Amino acid sequence: MSRRPTRRAPVRQSNAGKPAPVALPLAPQMMWRLLIGGFAVLAATAAIVWAIAAKVPEQATMALATTTSNAGFVVRQVDISGTVNQPRLSIYRELLQGGSDSMLLADLPAMRARLIALPWVRDANVHRRWPDRLEVRIIERKPAALWQFQGRMRLIDVEGVVLPAADLADFAQLPLLVGANAQEQAPTLLKLVASQPAIASDMEAAIWIGQRRWDIRMKSGETISLPEGPAAQGALMRFAEIHRETPLLGRGFVRFDLRIPDKMVVRVSGEAGGVAKPNAVQPRSLPVPAPAPGAAPAAVPAARNELARSPGETQEVVI
Repeated sequence: MSRRPTRRAPVRQSNAGKPAPVALPLAPQMMWRLLIGGFAVLAATAAIVWAIAAKVPEQATMALATTTSNAGFVVRQVDISGTVNQPRLSIYRELLQGGSDSMLLADLPAMRARLIALPWVRDANVHRRWPDRLEVRIIERKPAALWQFQGRMRLIDVEGVVLPAADLADFAQLPLLVGANAQEQAPTLLKLVASQPAIASDMEAAIWIGQRRWDIRMKSGETISLPEGPAAQGALMRFAEIHRETPLLGRGFVRFDLRIPDKMVVRVSGEAGGVAKPNAVQPRSLPVPAPAPGAAPAAVPAARNELARSPGETQEVVI
């Protein structure tokens, strides 16, 4: 009697050790839509480039752009970063100029040029982020000084560019530059003073004299007269070295004249033969405009630490 072969039960394989199935982040229909949309954008881009190169009439090019816009590739969002003083509304206005809001027709170089023309914008970068977003990064100009001329006070940056400001009280801590065309010399002066931190921290104002040179007014009341041109850097460096060894500021001196090469003429206020008295430093306050045109030459405003001078003659000592 033959035996029938027994059927073995199917062996169930354990799922242990097998990688878990990967869930797709998008539904298949959405993936197909994105793929088809991507090919459509590439085709439309190629068509527009060809149309421009072949000088196809503008109406046909706009029709192609309209087709891509209808497919959803239109500017719907603008992300702006880096703005502090430049109004965001003005940035939106410059970006969205033009007859079409198509992502393909967005002229990024032209947008950047319009943004850089705004008063507070020093540089800008504009990028597409498909399918419907523009990303804008703004680099603003930084206030560096106040410029006073003919009774008007203006805010300028380190390059001397005038910046619009509704309230200068927010910038009252900045140094003051006085005189015609002083803003054009601001880059050289600010760099010169910044090279000597001890002088920069105590500088109250700088007066552009005769379109040739600077007088630097210190918070403690003294004036440092610099020579013309490149010699100013060496003269200020020499004064800073002397000041580090023997403090000169706040000791009652009136002026340090550095215009003679390798020498310093020190002027002391008071009666002849008297002793210099330390100056009392007064607190800073908001700058006030200079006298109206036709009045006496503009000096550092009274509210900017204009200290009273002791009556009497002055003494000069050559060092």
